Amino acid sequence: MPYKTYLPKNIHLLLHDIPEEDQPTNEADFWRAVAGELATMIDYASRAKQPQIVFGEMQKAASQYMWQFYVNDLVTPLSDSLNWHGQNTSQWVYAGAIVLQNREVSRHH
Repeated sequence: MPYKTYLPKNIHLLLHDIPEEDQPTNEADFWRAVAGELATMIDYASRAKQPQIVFGEMQKAASQYMWQFYVNDLVTPLSDSLNWHGQNTSQWVYAGAIVLQNREVSRHH
């Protein structure tokens, strides 16, 4: 069964809109984080019955730049499972974010 995927239109330009002074100290760290999360998402999706992969567009909050991602299994019935961001997590099988702050890259699950 094909995956439903929602990826940034130009994933190779994820850092394009980040000002020079906020760019990662080591750009390779950022791309390793992206590649690692995409590989992990594909792994989780391969175990789902009806997978959906979502890698969101960049969001900025104060000094943070964030790219949220998740894998859903769409066969799981929706329920009122909301996190503190107001996201419905009832179908999630994997989720997190890549964060760029103070020119450092971190991964959160």
